[in-house]
Amino acid sequence: MAHSVGLILYIIFAILVGICGSRRRMGFLGTFIVSLIFTPIIVLIVLLLTGPQRLVLPPRQQSD
Repeated sequence: MAHSVGLILYIIFAILVGICGSRRRMGFLGTFIVSLIFTPIIVLIVLLLTGPQRLVLPPRQQSD
């Protein structure tokens, strides 16, 4: 019983970390899978140390 509760909490925490990583290059699914493979705490620390993905806008065309 205690193992199943621990597993459910682990998956919920991995989902929350995936939500935190949804604006990163890997997106929600990639961050979620990495947090399942490693631990959500390590992935959360990496997310906090790195910044969100920057949007690069193309240069504007000037009309003459």
